Amino acid sequence: MSTWTSEVRAALGALAALLLAGCLAPAEQAPRPAIRQVAMGGGAVIVTAPRGYCVEPDSLRRSAGRVALLASCERLTGTPGIAVAPALMTVSVMPQGDAPAPSPEGLARAVAPAPAQAGGRDAGLAYVQVMRGGDTVLPGGDPRHWRGAMAVAGQLVGLALYAPAGSALSGREGRDLLRDLGVGVHAR
Repeated sequence: MSTWTSEVRAALGALAALLLAGCLAPAEQAPRPAIRQVAMGGGAVIVTAPRGYCVEPDSLRRSAGRVALLASCERLTGTPGIAVAPALMTVSVMPQGDAPAPSPEGLARAVAPAPAQAGGRDAGLAYVQVMRGGDTVLPGGDPRHWRGAMAVAGQLVGLALYAPAGSALSGREGRDLLRDLGVGVHAR
């Protein structure tokens, strides 16, 4: 396992607990500003959150800008707005180097031994549905989750989407939301 993968997992573990309070539980803190767009990868990659979702700013600080966590804007800001299904999404960025363009088959190999299915490609995003492990990232989450990857501006961008157990986002609707997240990722 690469050092970068270890850093991403450590950041996710530390941040998931912090974010869960804002993602799945009622907001009880002072309103925070909605952050819908961030620059990552040394400013080479712009990430725009899907409608109704925002970036959790502490995730960028804690991961030195390599990982962004996204959740419902209402939950993160404490301000009523667009109601969306609860989800925890991640965007991670690292230099691509000589790595080949992401493929659904490559993603399936990367998540092994967890079984993957429903893979495909859409607008430069390779994606798979991973059939177990989501509940270890998101307590109370569905084991099924979505992973995606794309090459943008010389960077390898990894996407993931986790949802509560039984959520429609664990199925086809999650694939659609992951695609929307991918559409919001582009070169500066």
